[in-house]
Amino acid sequence: MIFVRLTESEKKELEEFRKQASSKNSEKSLMVLMSHDKKSPVDIGSLLKRNPHTVRLWLKRYIESGIEGLQRRYSQGRPRDKRNKIAPIIQELLKLSPLDYGYQDRVWTIPLIVHHLKTKCEITVSEDTVTRFLKDLDYSYKRPSKTVSATAPSREEKQKAVLKIISEIQDL
Repeated sequence: MIFVRLTESEKKELEEFRKQASSKNSEKSLMVLMSHDKKSPVDIGSLLKRNPHTVRLWLKRYIESGIEGLQRRYSQGRPRDKRNKIAPIIQELLKLSPLDYGYQDRVWTIPLIVHHLKTKCEITVSEDTVTRFLKDLDYSYKRPSKTVSATAPSREEKQKAVLKIISEIQDL
């Protein structure tokens, strides 16, 4: 059973903290004060309509860290595990054209990068993850336009190439 023993100065400090702090912090300091008055975590939980596990958590934090332990600890958010894993891969991808990797596109797109990561590297990531990673690297990206490239062959050149392929097939 957890009971907190307070000195007079700690008790006054908690009572002051209760007056100036938010309602959440006030409630946590009340839990500690009630524990000092020999109330069990189960009794405190039922009086404050909190789970006894929660009461024990805050009492343990107070015992370990004092009033600082009653402050809420905010997490940094989701770990960047996937971004760290795909970082070197994407940086290498962007050095070359998708044509060099066997794709028929000339420009890397986010869906194409996601597809490449999934099929070639066996890493499943969302388009948002890739977008955030590119933004972190200060890459500027936009959708490729659907216009014909200036270096694309003309219609006549294409017809000649097709006729040449047909004649080669016929010769076989």
